[in-house]
Amino acid sequence: MFIEVESVEKMCKVIINLNEVIEIAPLMEGGCALFFADSAAVNGRSAYKVKNHYNEFSQFVLQTVTPEDIAKRFPKAKAPVTPA
Repeated sequence: MFIEVESVEKMCKVIINLNEVIEIAPLMEGGCALFFADSAAVNGRSAYKVKNHYNEFSQFVLQTVTPEDIAKRFPKAKAPVTPA
């Protein structure tokens, strides 16, 4: 899926492949950082800053995950029983 965003670095609109984005994070100064996998970069990803608001991207979320969802999916292991 391709979407149009406003690039901070290029100061113009660009089209990105949203399927290649691995993380979207809001920035304190406004806009967002889009992270792409990059084996040559530190931590294996590179960031691309855009002026678009975080809410513009949240519409593409298929399912919001809550702490309860995670607890159901990954139940805590029971403590091992030690013989007396």
